[in-house]
Amino acid sequence: MLSSTAELKLFYHLNEKIMAGEFETFSALYDYIGRLKLSFKPDEVIEKCFLLFKDLRWGFLRELSKSEYGKLWKELVLPNPEFPNAGDLKRNISIANIYIAMLDIHGYTRFCQESKSNLSRLRKLDDFLHEGIRKIARSNHSLANRERGDEIVVVASSATNCIKTTFEIITTFSKHAVVKDHVVGKSRSDYSIVLPDFKVTAGIAGGNLTTPLIITESGLLSGFLLNTAARLQTLANELSPKDSKIITTNSVYSSFLKENKVVKSDLFAKKVLSFFNAGTVIFKGTKVNCCQIIFNPKEQYRMKYNPNLMTLLESLRQELWKGRVFPDLAALLLEVCRAMPSFAVDVVVSGEKRKVSNNSIAQLAKQAGHQYSGEDYFAAVTSLAQIVAEVEQVPEFDRLVVRYLKEVCLRFELLTVELDKRLEQEVDSKIDVIFNPQYKTAYLNAKKYLGTYEKLKNFAMSSTSLGNKKSIWYSLIEDKKEDLKLEIYFGKR
Repeated sequence: MLSSTAELKLFYHLNEKIMAGEFETFSALYDYIGRLKLSFKPDEVIEKCFLLFKDLRWGFLRELSKSEYGKLWKELVLPNPEFPNAGDLKRNISIANIYIAMLDIHGYTRFCQESKSNLSRLRKLDDFLHEGIRKIARSNHSLANRERGDEIVVVASSATNCIKTTFEIITTFSKHAVVKDHVVGKSRSDYSIVLPDFKVTAGIAGGNLTTPLIITESGLLSGFLLNTAARLQTLANELSPKDSKIITTNSVYSSFLKENKVVKSDLFAKKVLSFFNAGTVIFKGTKVNCCQIIFNPKEQYRMKYNPNLMTLLESLRQELWKGRVFPDLAALLLEVCRAMPSFAVDVVVSGEKRKVSNNSIAQLAKQAGHQYSGEDYFAAVTSLAQIVAEVEQVPEFDRLVVRYLKEVCLRFELLTVELDKRLEQEVDSKIDVIFNPQYKTAYLNAKKYLGTYEKLKNFAMSSTSLGNKKSIWYSLIEDKKEDLKLEIYFGKR
């Protein structure tokens, strides 16, 4: 409490200047006080002015305090030399110990539309989005804030705290526990009457010295760290439009492992989380190695084929299109079909309705692999394209695998178009060896009649006189190296 009249007068004087926006930083305010010729020590006034300044200028970071958020305070604040519990926000930060999660609530808009005549219901949800999530974050020494309606941003000084806060928010929005063994808190009781079963997707970034975070003068966050978390959240949305999903950068995963070597969290000790390596995703201006956090026991089967996915991704990274990419992709598809729960789905391919299952797609993948090893590249790629057409219509099939499958198939289809041209040239150059005079004339004339020509061309292209098709195929791969490069791009170009 300010006890003297002089202190009160100084406080009201400074209060007016702060409210008028005359000080852009607390340091400027502190320097101003230092220039006043005061007959008393203004320490209490300075501390109260800092609290006011922080409330007005720090945005949702105004909750920061050295006593309650020691690590975050150290990372985000430049303390005043004379008042260590006061200071200014750092404006441009490139440090490893900051982690940001961006969360998106599925069904928020629909809920608001359906509840527009029930203001108390809307107010309950609004109260939770403003205060409930902050309470959850505070229990994990983190900060959280609602952004633009259905988006939530979490800031933490450790990967473990950021992940745990994210899970507790997801759990609170869910009617059912999303992590077993009750290792994360659930704060749903006050809101259970009004909250439906919301699904939440999240992206988490941080733990990388080269990823900057910018804090604006009004306490808002921006910069590449925030953008990366937002892009990963959008990718999680795309890969899982109906269920909760979290995607993190590999640096977050590495930090999580390092932190739990020192002090084991319940999330780590009880082994409730698995990290599924999802490969490299390209955003505008950078590449990010990322992984999905698997927390639903029903999704644990995905870990069985993660090694196969990593083998494929390594083959793609090394551009082993000649001998490894196709068989590695076929092996991945086989393992996915073995590992995932049984399914039987009606699909339509080229206007034909058929039922597909784990076994039918596995057999098609085996067939494609055999065709490729037998140098029947046209048939192999046709089989691969059929798999693409079928699994796209199977909701349960891993959407990340489908995405890589489609991208690889597109590149092999490009090669077969060129192979067709190259082999046709080979046929023309060896026409006298392949055909007797009668069929040579028929072949040349058949070019005028496409149907007959295609039959004769297929016969010619299967001729042993053409020599080793593999050398032609490998030559094409060399010629088309730039076109074959595959990295998943996400976001605006």
